[in-house]
Amino acid sequence: MSTQRTMTTTINTLMRQLKGSNFSDSSWKDGTNAILAYVVRSYASSNKPTVQEAKHPEVMVFKNYTPIDLLPFDGHGGPYANFAGHDASRGLAKNSFDSDMLTDPKDPIDKLEDLTTEEWESLREWEQHFSSKYLFLQIKILGELPVQDLLKATMVCHKWKELVYDGSLWSTINITPFYKLIPTEHILKLIKCSSHFLKTANFRGCIQLTGHSLRALADNCPNIQVLIIKDCRGLSASSIGHCLQKSSQLKVLDVSGLDTIKMTTLLGVSLGNLEKLNMSWCRNITGPGIISMVSTCSNIRYLKLNGCPQLDDITMSLLGSSLPNLSHLSLAACTSLIDSTLLSFLKSHSSKKLTHLNLSSCARLTDASLRSLAIYSKNISHLELAGCVLMTDQGFSFLSPRLRTLVYLDLEDVHQITGATVKSIANNQPLLESFCLSNCTQISDDSIKYLVLQGICHKLKHIELDNCNITDQVLNTIAIYLDQQQKKKVIADSNPNFFSFTNRRISVEVLDCSNITESGVKEALAKASPMLTIKSFYSFQHENSDDNANLYTNARPTTGRRGHAAGQRQSSANCIIL
Repeated sequence: MSTQRTMTTTINTLMRQLKGSNFSDSSWKDGTNAILAYVVRSYASSNKPTVQEAKHPEVMVFKNYTPIDLLPFDGHGGPYANFAGHDASRGLAKNSFDSDMLTDPKDPIDKLEDLTTEEWESLREWEQHFSSKYLFLQIKILGELPVQDLLKATMVCHKWKELVYDGSLWSTINITPFYKLIPTEHILKLIKCSSHFLKTANFRGCIQLTGHSLRALADNCPNIQVLIIKDCRGLSASSIGHCLQKSSQLKVLDVSGLDTIKMTTLLGVSLGNLEKLNMSWCRNITGPGIISMVSTCSNIRYLKLNGCPQLDDITMSLLGSSLPNLSHLSLAACTSLIDSTLLSFLKSHSSKKLTHLNLSSCARLTDASLRSLAIYSKNISHLELAGCVLMTDQGFSFLSPRLRTLVYLDLEDVHQITGATVKSIANNQPLLESFCLSNCTQISDDSIKYLVLQGICHKLKHIELDNCNITDQVLNTIAIYLDQQQKKKVIADSNPNFFSFTNRRISVEVLDCSNITESGVKEALAKASPMLTIKSFYSFQHENSDDNANLYTNARPTTGRRGHAAGQRQSSANCIIL
C-alpha cells in the first residue's frame, strides 16, 4: 500500500512538471512514455500484494443436536445409518450401501474422478433429495436466533435469505428492540412472508408502520391473535378500521395513544374473541365510541381506558352490563369520573369477577366511592387510589372492615389520610402484601409501628413511605421485629414439637424522608439483613458477605407514575441520590 502511494505521488509530480513547461509534441510524447515506463517498472518491482484471508462468518447461535433430533434419516436403525460420520458421495453416486464405498474422514478426500456421467447425475439427485429432507433442521436452527441476527442472516447468501423469510419462523413479530431503525419495506416484507403463521405482532412505537402495512397485515395474516400498535402515529383511522374489521381472531389489542382513532373508526367492528383491550389516551374516543366497541366483545377480561374523556353515568352503566367477565379495569386519569358514575358501573356489573381496579388520579372521587366499593365489590384484591385527594379517613374506615380481600393497596398522594386509615387497614386486611403510602405527609412512626407489630397484615412484604413524616425508629422497630421472627424460626426448626415459622422478608422504601439518617439505615440493616431491604438515599456494600449481594435491588418494579428507576440495581457508592 505504501509503494502504491509513493508511485501515485511521483506520477502526479511528473505530470505537473510537464504541464508547467513549454514542450513540443515530441517532448510530450517522450515525457508520457517515461511516466508509463516508470509505472511498469514500479509494478514489476513492487512486493507481492497481501491477500486477505477468508474468515468464517460470525457465529450467531450455538445449539446442540442429539441423534434423536436427526432421526429418521441417519440415526440408529435409519436407512442411511452406515453413512453417518463418513463421506458417502461415492456410495450415493453408485446407489450402494456397501462399506467399501465409504470414505473415512481421516483419509484423503475422494475426488470422484472415475464417476460416469450417469453417476454424477445420480449424486446430484441425492443432494437435492437430502436438501429438502433437512430443510426443517435448517429452519429449526435459524429459529433459535433473535430477530436482529435473523435479519442479518439474509445477507449471507440467497439460500439463507429464502430460509429466513420462511413463514414458519414468523409466528411472532416483535420489533420493539429496533423499532426506530427498521425500514418500512422490511416491515411490509415480514408481514407478507409470515402470512397465516403470524399470531403475535408487536409494533409498539414504530412510526415506520404505515397504513398500507397495516392493511397488508389484515389481508395476509388472518390468524393474528395479538396486535400491539401503541403510539404508532403513522396510521390513519381508515387503515385501523380496516384491520380491526378483518382481524376476527384477535384476543389482545393495544391501540393506546392513537389520537387518529375516532368513534367512526370503531363502527362495524366485531371482535367476539377479544379478551384484553387497551384504549388508554385515545383522546378522540368518547363514551359512545367505547360502548360501540365493547358491546360485541363480551369476553373482555382486561380493559384499560386511562385518560378517556366524557365517561358519564349511561356509558359506565352500559360498560358494566356488557362485560360480565371483566376482572381488570383501569380508569386512571379519567377526570370526568365522579362518584355517581362509578356507582352506575358497580351496580350494573352484577358479576363478582372484578379483582383489579385502578382509579388513580381520578381527583373528583370522594368517600362516597369508597362506600360504593365496600358495598358492591367484595372480591377486589388490587386497588389503586393514588392521587384521589378528596378521600379521607372516614371513607377508608368504612371500606376496610367490609372489603377484607386486598393484596395490593396504593394510597400515594392521598394527603388527607392519617394514622387512623393505616390502623384500620392493619386491623382488617389479613392478605395485604404491598402497601403504598408515599407522599401521605400525615403518616408518622406510631401508625407504621402499629401496622407491623399489632396488625393482622402478616403477609406484608413491601411498604412505600416516600416523603412521609417518619424517623429512624420505624426502621429500627421493623428490624427488631424481623430479627425476633428469625430467632423463633430457628428454635421451631430445631424442635419438632413447635409449629414451623416462615422466613418473613420486608422491603421498605423511604426516599425523600428528611428524618431518615444514614446511621439509622445502616443500623437497621445490620440487625435484620437480609430479611430487611431498605431503599433510600444511602446504599452500602458489605465486602465480607455474599448473602447481601441483592441487598439493594428493588423489591418490585415501581409504577410508571413515580419517577424512580424501576428494577435497577443501585450503585455500591456510599451515597446515592436516586
